[in-house]
Amino acid sequence: MGKPVIALIGAGQMGSSHARVISESSEADLGVVIDRDATSAEAVAGRHWSRVSSDLEDGMAADAVVVATSTGAHVACALPFLEAGIPTFIEKPLAPSLAEVDQLLEVAERKDVPVMCGFVERFNAAYRTTAGLLDEPPSHVVTVRHSPPAPRIASSVVGDMLLHDLDVALNLFSGEEGTLVGAACHRPPGAEFNEIADCSISFGSGIATLSANRMAQRKIRTLAVHAPHQSIEVDLLRQDVTVYRNVSQEIVRGGGGVGYRASTEIDIPFVRHLGEPLALQLSHFLGLVDGRGDHDEERARIRPPHVLMGRVEAASAGPSGS
Repeated sequence: MGKPVIALIGAGQMGSSHARVISESSEADLGVVIDRDATSAEAVAGRHWSRVSSDLEDGMAADAVVVATSTGAHVACALPFLEAGIPTFIEKPLAPSLAEVDQLLEVAERKDVPVMCGFVERFNAAYRTTAGLLDEPPSHVVTVRHSPPAPRIASSVVGDMLLHDLDVALNLFSGEEGTLVGAACHRPPGAEFNEIADCSISFGSGIATLSANRMAQRKIRTLAVHAPHQSIEVDLLRQDVTVYRNVSQEIVRGGGGVGYRASTEIDIPFVRHLGEPLALQLSHFLGLVDGRGDHDEERARIRPPHVLMGRVEAASAGPSGS
């Protein structure tokens, strides 16, 4: 059997990145780029020697599909391929609402066809290193995901950015459902979508505190994981990890006063870089396509972060959040 041929739906910024990693992959071929905007489709396809189309039907001959359109078009674009039994990768969020997420997942389960959502942070080398270092449940997970304004994005910051960290928190707390205990969003005057979102989630062993912001002055992607016997600080952009362990503390008396002394071990573990996260994500998807991966397990991991996404949006409903 030859390399699987992939149809790419969507030729925007995200679609262009997917086209690049598919064309650079030794595991797959980019068969066709499909977009209603012929100029965008031709520009992306031309860089990667691919066919161009504006008709979804032209993707039906592919072995797998990558849907990288705007979120509002995900269901309309992905559903025909899932119904046809074609393995489908869909950028995150899977769909705008939980009802639509469930619709896509139900079809995938009924047709027994792989479906995967674009939680690319799962393939970040620093995150993977951190998850591997945890030998006890975390007590506190803190994420910060801030960026300058992005006018091109036509969706809430909750689905665009916070969803990544909802997924990270769920995974670090070993898949516990989690209870949303507080959420606030901010939609600036005249804006169509929430641009800032913060939330707190309670788990059995601790809490997660997550912050997403599309009104910052610089890009920040940080993760802190605190457990009873270690704290791990992560820069997800630079992909570096630092581990802190408090090894002793004592009261110090002398000089007419009382002080406190703490000793902390600092460890900078080796971060094994296996490749670009987007390319590793593609390889994982191809493993689902050819049966190497467990597509039932993959499908089961899609819904929980979307449940929390909906709860954050609902808890903070209103022009300026709550």
